[in-house]
Amino acid sequence: MLVLGIITLCLGVLAGFWGLSRLGPRAVDHSELQYSVGISEELKALQEESIDLETQFEEILVLREPSQEDISLLERALEAQRKFISAYPNASADAVERLDLLNDRYQNMASREYAERSAAFEKKARELAESGEVDAAQEAFLDALDDQRRINENFPRSSSYDPARVARLQREAAFLVAEPIYKRSVELEAEADVFIAQEQWAQAEASLEQARALQDQLNREHRGSNQADIARHERLKIKLVGIQSGQDYVEIQALAKQADAHRVAGKHLEAASFYDEAARLQRVLNQDYPDSPYSSSDRVAGFLRKSQTSQSYQLGREIEANNDSLQVLLSERRVREAIELIVDLRRDIKQMQETYPRSSLNDEDLQIKVRYLNLVQNDIEFIQGRFYGLMLTIPDAQDVGMFSTEVPQGLYAIIMGTNPSRNLGDANPVDSVSWVEAKSFCQRMSWIVGKPVRLPTENEFRAALGRLRYVVLEDHVWSASDSDEIAQPVATKEPFESGYYDLLGNVSEWLESVNRFESEDALHIGGHAQDSLEAIFTVPVRDSPRGERNRMTGFRIVAELNE
Repeated sequence: MLVLGIITLCLGVLAGFWGLSRLGPRAVDHSELQYSVGISEELKALQEESIDLETQFEEILVLREPSQEDISLLERALEAQRKFISAYPNASADAVERLDLLNDRYQNMASREYAERSAAFEKKARELAESGEVDAAQEAFLDALDDQRRINENFPRSSSYDPARVARLQREAAFLVAEPIYKRSVELEAEADVFIAQEQWAQAEASLEQARALQDQLNREHRGSNQADIARHERLKIKLVGIQSGQDYVEIQALAKQADAHRVAGKHLEAASFYDEAARLQRVLNQDYPDSPYSSSDRVAGFLRKSQTSQSYQLGREIEANNDSLQVLLSERRVREAIELIVDLRRDIKQMQETYPRSSLNDEDLQIKVRYLNLVQNDIEFIQGRFYGLMLTIPDAQDVGMFSTEVPQGLYAIIMGTNPSRNLGDANPVDSVSWVEAKSFCQRMSWIVGKPVRLPTENEFRAALGRLRYVVLEDHVWSASDSDEIAQPVATKEPFESGYYDLLGNVSEWLESVNRFESEDALHIGGHAQDSLEAIFTVPVRDSPRGERNRMTGFRIVAELNE
């Protein structure tokens, strides 16, 4: 019984599938259409007419290429099918689909002639363009364009529908007209460049004006072409202004050359008058031709600077000579005479600044130096006394001396007008001073003594220190063992054999930067009061940023005594 039940169930399932398959879509044979009940004979006739017309067209396709008259069969079939669908809202999906297929087929067939003709015109246009027949080539491109437009406007469902081709054909037709104009404009610009090089300004102006006019035409009439170039038009305009101002510029350059020649010959007042005239003409050019490449406010300033430099030449020579004399007087410790010369220098420098503010002979460094010496003039003799009192010749370097002690705070404060130290005391070594500040101290001391002053090199420092083999460091060095870890007054322990105090311990001392870039750290040597004797015995050399301030870092100075 179970087997019989299973067989019965399977047969039922198969019967169900067969029934469903009879309800699904079936291929429609248009030659044997079955119409719904109630459809009129007139509508039946329209449907049959459409099918008959399409069948006639297909029979023609088998025999030959269809003519326009033949294609009209498809158009009539399409129209009959459209009327049928319009008059019969309950038309089947197959009928609607047939209408779309007929429309596609008709538009493809109807546009084929236009597409073939457009392609032929385009091919002909390219051949004519290559042979140089520009007008005929442009006409052929326009014919190709007209046919493509007809396709796009009348047959949007055609496979030949192509809006991008319309734009491309337009560009190519425009290119044929624009390219000769552009080439001529470029040729005229090249001609103008030759005339400019030969300083034939009238011819250059005429050629460039034509080049600019042609570019303007391209920009107005062929905006979508590659030859349209607003930036080039502006450049040509500026170039034209440059030509118009070129003659003035040549005259200005000639005056500048004459001025330079007079200056070289030592005729400085005559040179100044030529520079002034060149500056005047340059101002006129700037005003009349502000867009000219020769317009330049910097050039005006340059001529005025050269003019004032020439006018101030004699005064500048006097200032330079007095500065040299001042250095000699200070180096020879003739302080009273030096102070009188400082007053004269200050007066002359002020006159230079006020009368010839643009002169390149205005030396800002010299102004700062003289202003500083004038400020400390009453202390110069005292400072020089301290300087020479502390200076000892470095062994094996007869012309180079070094301070026997670290720079004390009292001396630093007089020179710099400030004291950065944390462990205050006039006799204590200056501390918390950066390498940059130490170099500034050296500069000011150089001005006061009239000799080059700097920081010691590592070799000079070690030469002054000498050998440590039999040295009892405790007798010479302030270290962590006896300093309470703060710097002590200078020269309060025994000097080393060379006569120098505190070369080791107390405060570590900045060194001159040798073979180091300004961006690199600077070195300091000798250890300090917070180091152990063992560490100090190694003569430690450490590096730190040049702007760093550390309470255990100071310095001493070196001078070239015979300069």
